[in-house]
Amino acid sequence: MNALRVTTAAEAAAREHAAIAAGTASFDLMLQAGTTAAAAIVRDWGTHLSRGVALFAGSGNNGGDAYIVAAQLARAGVAVRLHAAAPPRTPEAIRAMHLAAPALVHGAPSGHERLVVDGLLGTGHHGALREPVWAACTRITLARDGGAAVIALDVPSGLDATTGDIAEGSPAAHTTLCFGTIKRGLLLSRGHAGRIVLLDIGLGAEFGRDPDRADGAWHLSNGQDLARWLPPIAWNAHKGRRGRIAIVGGHEGMAGAVILAARAALSAGAGLAHAIVDGPSVSAVQLTVPQALAERWPVRESAAKSGARDDHTTLHRCDALAIGPGLGRGTRSSQLLERVVNEHRDRPLVLDADALWLIAEVANTLGTEAAALMRHWTRHSRAVVCTPHEGEFARLLGTPVPASWDARVDALRQFAMRGGVTMLLKGTPTIVATPDGGPITVVPHGTPLLATGGSGDMLSGLIVALLGQGLAPLEATVCGATVHGRAAELATKQHGGVRGGTLETVFDALPLAWRLLEQPVTFPPGVLADLPSPA
Repeated sequence: MNALRVTTAAEAAAREHAAIAAGTASFDLMLQAGTTAAAAIVRDWGTHLSRGVALFAGSGNNGGDAYIVAAQLARAGVAVRLHAAAPPRTPEAIRAMHLAAPALVHGAPSGHERLVVDGLLGTGHHGALREPVWAACTRITLARDGGAAVIALDVPSGLDATTGDIAEGSPAAHTTLCFGTIKRGLLLSRGHAGRIVLLDIGLGAEFGRDPDRADGAWHLSNGQDLARWLPPIAWNAHKGRRGRIAIVGGHEGMAGAVILAARAALSAGAGLAHAIVDGPSVSAVQLTVPQALAERWPVRESAAKSGARDDHTTLHRCDALAIGPGLGRGTRSSQLLERVVNEHRDRPLVLDADALWLIAEVANTLGTEAAALMRHWTRHSRAVVCTPHEGEFARLLGTPVPASWDARVDALRQFAMRGGVTMLLKGTPTIVATPDGGPITVVPHGTPLLATGGSGDMLSGLIVALLGQGLAPLEATVCGATVHGRAAELATKQHGGVRGGTLETVFDALPLAWRLLEQPVTFPPGVLADLPSPA
């Protein structure tokens, strides 16, 4: 798998140093970065260039990148007014300034420009903004408030490339043109970074090229991998060949969770979807999702008390199971969970919502770790995926989820290894850890449209359907989370924002999201990835 690297500031610097040590001149990297960025600006923001470009350059190599951008834009016939916050101080930046000098007009922006380029601070900066950078950032923000588009080079000035912390006065970008590798801080502060375009500057940005890749490193799966993972649906396929799945949950009064999961599973191509719900919820499922087969829970209190076995052949016939959406937290729910997990170990399984709450409750009662209990329950399972949100993960851990992203990711990775499960932690971004302790996969897609009840049930349905079609746990989890997030992005764009949209609009966007996943966009030369703005 040739996934794309996600790096800290130190890791990004190490990539550049490795390229330089291998024979690439430092200035050549700067020249490539600035040239590729200028080409992206002309291609994507051409309608904003008629009044010229205001460009802000810092004293370091990020400023050097900005000088190259200015020179290339000027060569393309664009009027560029450059404001240097301070004289360049690195040899590469000084060389870039001399290269650009004949084509530039220096001084403060005129105020008429419709596009502003932020090249003040790069990945090496952290902490508070200081003068004169503070004053330059204030001018960028004023220009943005006046309607100008802001393009940041590598990171918006004042955004910590590792932690995503945003310094007071940091100007938000409409687009961030990222060089060589996607910086972790951009994914942690997507709203400030805007659209993220990853540009190839010759560092070998694909994760698979890393001979020394470390366990626990972050990466993004590229579009080609995702498209290859999805199994084709044959033209002569019948329902029995498209995956039979079951979703167990829907306690009385909570049928909606299973309904959303079943609808999502069917949208993912499942041939048959069974909703195994509490008796009073059967009619709600039948009325709302007539394509699904609604049946009562296989465990009854009388059977549980007598020890009688109530075989439920539907679950034995299914290719994958999900349990938890609307399951409830009472004794009957707990008995049902334990029975499904124990009696269907040979089926891929998604554990979500109330199933995770109950596992944590049982572990607490037994005085053991939830991961150890999960390992015991699923030790013979072919594939188990858990999809907690932060609160559910804290309950599984028995402690608050760490605030530090490094510590949070390490906790998720350790839990996945101890529990023998694939763990997806919902959030911004969503992160996925595997039981083998391998690299962390980041899913950066999504908008606040998913921050609503039922969104997680929808995700469970997508993942269980893909498991039922034969995808491996990591593949099903990443594909499901990606199409979930992309559908939200499409819906948000269509409605012009989050307000006015509902989860129903995300369902409406799923067909196009699937097509985008199956047929990934071909990027222009020099572009490795393009992540839309979450706003």
